[in-house]
Amino acid sequence: MDKKSAILKAAQKLFSQFGLKKVTTDDIAFEGQISKATVYKYYRNKSEIFQAVIAMETDLMVQAIKDAVGREVEVENKLKAYLNTKINKIHKLINFYKVTRESRDEYWPFIAEVRGYFMEQEKEIVRGILVTGKNKGVLKPMDVNLQAHIFVISMKAIEYPWAIEGQNVTLQEIVDLVIDTLLNGLRKH
Repeated sequence: MDKKSAILKAAQKLFSQFGLKKVTTDDIAFEGQISKATVYKYYRNKSEIFQAVIAMETDLMVQAIKDAVGREVEVENKLKAYLNTKINKIHKLINFYKVTRESRDEYWPFIAEVRGYFMEQEKEIVRGILVTGKNKGVLKPMDVNLQAHIFVISMKAIEYPWAIEGQNVTLQEIVDLVIDTLLNGLRKH
């Protein structure tokens, strides 16, 4: 592992364990088994390290979702892969939620930019799934841009409490209910 990656991995671990405010660059250097001078060779300060960690976590989550969706053939399974991967990754990449909540005021412009980028990536993934379903004749004609937007926004209401507070319902129950509601609606047929 190169030194820059070691810094990010160490910072990711420490930020998620202790929060952004309690972690120092000395802590990051110690955890990464590198010198403090090496940390400063790559990053000017802890803020830059935090921003790099959040960007790394965002890229990892987007790529994991794309990979999971790409492995599936059926529209329903693609949607399930999207949701399962996203919610599972949220627990592993907790800095994106926990630490950003703790430091929201100080880092808001950066956090808003990263979340906006992530939301656009999600919309593009969901849009692709919906277009596939529409082209296969599995989903009725719709405004895929609007549907993708509504779907991603709706998921935000579920993911944040799930990531931070946990729930009394399993991940699979949430995913199955969301997909069933999306594909079959609420009305009796």
